[in-house]
Amino acid sequence: MISVVTVTFNASTFIETTIQSVCSQKNRNFEFLLIDGASRDDTVAKVKQILSDGHFPMSQVTIVSERDSGMVDAMNKGVSLSKGDYVLFLNGGDSFYDENVIDELENSIANNPADAIYGRTMMLFYEGRGIYNENEEHGDPIMPFIHQSVIVRREHLLAHPFDLSYKVLGDREFFFWMRRQHMTFHFEPYIVSTYDAREGGSENNPYIVAVEGDRIVGKSSKWRTLRWRLTKAPIQPIKNWAPRWLLNFYFYRKRKNIDWVEKY
Repeated sequence: MISVVTVTFNASTFIETTIQSVCSQKNRNFEFLLIDGASRDDTVAKVKQILSDGHFPMSQVTIVSERDSGMVDAMNKGVSLSKGDYVLFLNGGDSFYDENVIDELENSIANNPADAIYGRTMMLFYEGRGIYNENEEHGDPIMPFIHQSVIVRREHLLAHPFDLSYKVLGDREFFFWMRRQHMTFHFEPYIVSTYDAREGGSENNPYIVAVEGDRIVGKSSKWRTLRWRLTKAPIQPIKNWAPRWLLNFYFYRKRKNIDWVEKY
């Protein structure tokens, strides 16, 4: 069985798409967990209402709303409360690509029960939308996927919880650990999730991403950190004032791993 974990905090304005995609799955033989950080809006009430309206079996639902130490802490909590063999993290605002995703993942598990199984992701950017196109043979050697599109054996997430000292790349540190343990990764060509990258942590924190990326692979040093500070830190202010046409021109060329479906 797969456990789907959604972490939220004051997510009332964008959670609807996520939960509707959970309810829309043809195969409902999976567990859904909402780990909420004591939201001050009506996030939890809205989630319960959508699940009820979608006739999702509440016997397969766990909802927790209490203060935590942030997203990474909440993700670890979701793992500890889950009961499935595999875990998938579907962030608030993101969604399953279509109604067949759980069916496709279950078929993949039956045919190739790897430690991690991943598919493609439909990415939403300010400059357009497209399919993230990397796999085990081509692309990022640590994470050739977006974490909303990968399922991982729960036992590994329990053995090596996400490190709370990472502000953005806690998931990458975990998958680097899996690689060092020589665990098996399996790629499937179908699209698992739709990921809104416009306000993602990695997208909007290039300096932190650079420094934490170095730290994961053991390259941290004050000189490298200074270099990242000089080259990466200015990116966010530039993004804040640069005209959209100029940013689009830049990002169309930067995102070489995206198969564009639509450009804005």
